[in-house]
Amino acid sequence: MPMHETFFATIFAILACMVLVWFVLVKILFSRLESSHPAKYEAMGSPSLFLRNSPAGTFALLKFLVAREHKILNDGSLSKLSDAMLAFLLIYLVLFLALFFSIISQVAPHAS
Repeated sequence: MPMHETFFATIFAILACMVLVWFVLVKILFSRLESSHPAKYEAMGSPSLFLRNSPAGTFALLKFLVAREHKILNDGSLSKLSDAMLAFLLIYLVLFLALFFSIISQVAPHAS
């Protein structure tokens, strides 16, 4: 298998595993919010991983993480989880973009 194909396969496998880990982290976050901070959970639209999943719920989750809304809740373990999820998301995006641009760079020369 050529080097670039090995790179693509490896990054794709890592990203696929990261999606599964992300689902677990989101479930843990939502459960923690629902049990320990119900007002915030309800303000976010009572999101869930699948049943009540909506674009609004996804936006609320991303806003919660990026705006670091967990800080006002004064919950150390929730803050650690949220910060870890934000770092995880950024790493995922970097790997995804690396894969995307690597594929584009391989396809572009052959498209002419």
